[in-house]
Amino acid sequence: MDKIREEFLEKMTLETTIEFINLWSKVEQTGLVTEVIFTALEEMKKNPKSSPLLCLQIAANDWDV
Repeated sequence: MDKIREEFLEKMTLETTIEFINLWSKVEQTGLVTEVIFTALEEMKKNPKSSPLLCLQIAANDWDV
């Protein structure tokens, strides 16, 4: 397994996954999926050591989700 995949799996614990899914449900309900994904990907690019959950949280916050 490559290093990026290993790091991703290390960061995504069960608690983190549940939190991610709950936040993602809120994003879907707002209809801002594309905007939030784009912002989260930009955040990941700027801060590659950030967890996927943190990037999603930042993006959702930026879009007032």
